Amino acid sequence: MKNDESKERKGVKIGRILCYASLMTVASVALLLCGPVLAQEETIELKATYPRLESAATEPIFKFSVSLAYRGGQAREFDLRTSGPSGWSTYVTSSDESARVSVIKLEPDESDPYQIKVIVSPLPSTRLKAGDYTITLMASAGTISDSIELTAVVIRTYSLNLSHRGYLEANANADNQVSLTVRNTGSGELTDIRFSADEPEEWIVEFKPETIDRLAPGASEEIQVNIRPASKAVDRYYRYRMTVTAAADQTRQTTAMSIRVEEPQGFWMWIGGGIALVAIGLFAFVFLRFSRNK
Repeated sequence: MKNDESKERKGVKIGRILCYASLMTVASVALLLCGPVLAQEETIELKATYPRLESAATEPIFKFSVSLAYRGGQAREFDLRTSGPSGWSTYVTSSDESARVSVIKLEPDESDPYQIKVIVSPLPSTRLKAGDYTITLMASAGTISDSIELTAVVIRTYSLNLSHRGYLEANANADNQVSLTVRNTGSGELTDIRFSADEPEEWIVEFKPETIDRLAPGASEEIQVNIRPASKAVDRYYRYRMTVTAAADQTRQTTAMSIRVEEPQGFWMWIGGGIALVAIGLFAFVFLRFSRNK
């Protein structure tokens, strides 16, 4: 009886051992079968250190640092493509900006993701307006791909420029026309631009037009300034200084004019005519006197 029980216990133990061995075998086979499947799964991930950058410059340049983390079984070459708003330049460079990059070779499972930069800027011919501009970067190799959106934020700036050509000459007590160029050098629209002058005493200064309702970023407009110096403001060796101011709702700018004042051309014509008449009279007097003596 005891022998039978002992044999039965040994049989149970052997059965358990065989069961465990079978389970281990099945698990090993499953791991071997799944191993190649897991090894074939490849991914690329793009991350930006600062995906949103702001600039208040009139000609901004945005530089986005982006990392590429590749996981896979072998090295691969990834195509890099960018897309941005119309009128903007977008391209990829190495992290030190020493070279432009369109294809990059990545080793899998690098501990430090590869770093690149996306350089974004509006073209010189683009009329820049304040707002958000979206740029997309994509990296792809076959069916493996990832993309990231970057945002360039242009902040409104308000500034204008007044310019005229060099020194000015004007006739006293007469109308003198001068062209003045007004340019919006900021990124925001300027409204209600008004003109004024800090002119010498008894001078008259008029602007046409007197105001500009709106001036878009990058746009310019020419105005005419009529300057009428006082009749006594005649000095060929002295230059008068006059300040012109353009004041918009958002900002203001001044420019100085250096003006030399001369006698009106009519005055010199009268002087010249008088001298000519005197000369003719003297000639006639001398001629008649010598004729009588003969």
